[in-house]
Amino acid sequence: MSLAMAIGRRAGALHKTLAEDAEDWLDRVLGTRRRIGHRGTRAMEQANHLAAAAAFGFGYAQLHKHIPAAPAVMLGAIYGAGLYVTNIAGIAPLIRLTSGERNTSTPVRVERLGLHVLYGVVTAIVTDQLARRRERNTVLGSWSEV
Repeated sequence: MSLAMAIGRRAGALHKTLAEDAEDWLDRVLGTRRRIGHRGTRAMEQANHLAAAAAFGFGYAQLHKHIPAAPAVMLGAIYGAGLYVTNIAGIAPLIRLTSGERNTSTPVRVERLGLHVLYGVVTAIVTDQLARRRERNTVLGSWSEV
């Protein structure tokens, strides 16, 4: 997702990204640009973003275990939209990462929601493929033991 945001931003297709808002937030709260510079602040934000993405990916995997029959793309899209509502519309304004979705232009809200839905769909597809590979290897492994 970070790659999609970076490409979209450089291509001029996206407005200011949440990653950039997060860098500004880190600087406001911790004075990171003064302490570790612009690159350090960016690295810190990226590490945080990747850790969050991994945690949310794990969360999706747990959800998938409880609803295995749901089509991956549909469940992933719903999961991504849920992350947007919870984290961006809910938590981000509370910690003053953003000024709130009500105060954000419609194109930016659509971008944010779209990127979260894309994250959910990609996460779902990858999770589904990994689960199938694991099942296939388990079946093949059990045959080799016979």
